Amino acid sequence: MSVIATFYLETPVLQRALNEVPEMSVSVEQQTATDSSPTTMIFWAGGDDFSAFEAGIEDDPTVTDPVVLSEVDGTRLYKIHLTDEGEEVITYQSWAELGAVFLSAERSGDGWTVQLRFPDRESLQQYVDFCRERGLTLDLREIHTADAKTDDSRALTDVQRETLLAAVEAGYFTVPREASAEDLAEDLGVSHQAVSERLRRATESLVRETIGSPKDDRSDE
Repeated sequence: MSVIATFYLETPVLQRALNEVPEMSVSVEQQTATDSSPTTMIFWAGGDDFSAFEAGIEDDPTVTDPVVLSEVDGTRLYKIHLTDEGEEVITYQSWAELGAVFLSAERSGDGWTVQLRFPDRESLQQYVDFCRERGLTLDLREIHTADAKTDDSRALTDVQRETLLAAVEAGYFTVPREASAEDLAEDLGVSHQAVSERLRRATESLVRETIGSPKDDRSDE
């Protein structure tokens, strides 16, 4: 029975770039790799100083070939490739070989809050051992059975849950609205872009958990 694991992971990948702009929010959309090409990361970034962030990417020894794919509402979608130094510490190959599926990854302090779906608890334990053997800081925050009906809030990361609760308490969802995204950003001490990204991802996660994906609906037709 598959399980969804939420954990905190520290890795040197992108760390130098992120250190240049500590307030930058980053959410990974996709990680892919093949035997003939380096690992590719596609991620959204939001913040007030893209110039400093992009300069940091250029100087970061773990990544190369940055490309801006899109810019929407003050956020940018980037594609980067990992260098040999980045490949040495990336954990993509490990969890992919174990049959895990990437769900989400958001910057959290000096590391990332990550969600992966594993085929079973044994494969999850293998991944944890893989990371710790390489000296990577990994802190499991939550594990639940993906095939069972569970509390919908478990689909959320800690920061998404915190943002949703703050939005409800502040009146962001009331009609008429009593608080703006800017108000939430000020209360949470993050950027407006970070709040918007968290709310968007949290809403998508809850919809998929409670309603299912459009693909699931079409399969019943």
